[in-house]
Amino acid sequence: MTTPPFDDNPFRSPDYAMPSAPMPAVPGQQPIPHWFTTKVKITLAACVILALGLGSLGALSIYWIDRAGPPSDGDCLYLTRESGGKLAYHRVGCGTDNATYKVDDSYTGTFRCGSGDYVRFQITGTGSASQRTLCLALNVSTGDCLRDVDDQATIGKVSCNDPAAKERAEVITGYRGDESCEDADQVLSYPGPPRRTVCLAPPGENI
Repeated sequence: MTTPPFDDNPFRSPDYAMPSAPMPAVPGQQPIPHWFTTKVKITLAACVILALGLGSLGALSIYWIDRAGPPSDGDCLYLTRESGGKLAYHRVGCGTDNATYKVDDSYTGTFRCGSGDYVRFQITGTGSASQRTLCLALNVSTGDCLRDVDDQATIGKVSCNDPAAKERAEVITGYRGDESCEDADQVLSYPGPPRRTVCLAPPGENI
């Protein structure tokens, strides 16, 4: 008795109606599983294109749009990390201590921020108006000290005497370049308006 050929289709429920001997493979070429149909090929191609598209955005996503709608130019906010690693924004007054970011520009849909060191965030939610791109600038004044400057979700303003303080900000009007920020760990430039340069240096340094 001849043993039926092995069916390598992972989506097929086993039964006893096996096909006759398969077509021989072309020499030097691996045989293509018969379940790898044109429909499967199209589905896999769509997944690859989607993954490449998401990876090319270069932005993190913010979820949970509040009832007042998405932020607009000039609004200030802070971010928190929610379950699953998602980020949520919280709109606050620009003069409050927890207002870590200011929206310099906002756009409907997917958009790339212009020149500058903006944190680019894509807002996702329900409704056409909810799909927006935010270009966020660090909302600081000269003399402000910051903790967790490398984490958008936990960065915050603290006393310069606080052991958690890692950087002290100096805000310079206009684009001055790195040479204007002596001993700075990081230099951030924003076209605005207003056009400005933010120098970040250790709290003990005279910047």
